[in-house]
Amino acid sequence: MNDQTSLKYIPHEKSEKGNGYNIYKRGGIERFKEIQALHREQNWSMKQIEQYFATGGESFKPEPEKKAGELIAEELKAIREEMAALREENKQMKEQLDNQETINKEFVIPGIQQIKGEVSSIRGSIECDKELDESNRAAKEAKQLIAAANENPDTNLDKQKKGLFARLFGK
Repeated sequence: MNDQTSLKYIPHEKSEKGNGYNIYKRGGIERFKEIQALHREQNWSMKQIEQYFATGGESFKPEPEKKAGELIAEELKAIREEMAALREENKQMKEQLDNQETINKEFVIPGIQQIKGEVSSIRGSIECDKELDESNRAAKEAKQLIAAANENPDTNLDKQKKGLFARLFGK
C-alpha cells in the first residue's frame, strides 16, 4: 500500500516532539484495518479504495478486479460465439453453392449446350449461303455470257458453248 494514500484517509496527528512520527488513535487504527481488509480480502485496488472513501462509501461499489482465469474464460466464450456465427454463415454459403450447382446442372449447362448446337447450325447455314452466293454469281456470269453471245451472232456457237462450259466448270 502507498503510504501517502493511506495517510490521506487515516486520521492521525503529528508528534509534538518534532521527530516526524505520526500518532494514530482508535479511529485511525480502525480506518487502517478497513483499508487493509478492502485491499487484501476484497482485492480492491488503491484507486478503488480512494474512490470509496472520497464518496463516503455510499455511491461507489466497485466490482472486484477480474482474475486472469476469468478474463481468459470470457475471451474464450466470445471466440466460441464468433466461431458459431462463422459456422452458421459457412453453412448458409454452402447451401447457396449447392443450390447454384443444382441450377447450373438443370438450366445453365443444357442452355449452353443448346446454344453451342445453334451456333453450329448457324455456321452450317453460313457455309450453305456462301455456296449459294457462289452459284448465283456463276449463274449471273453465265447469263451475261449468253446475253453477249446473243448480241454477236457472227461468232461461232461452238466456241461460245465451249467458253461457257470452260468458265462454269473450269475446263
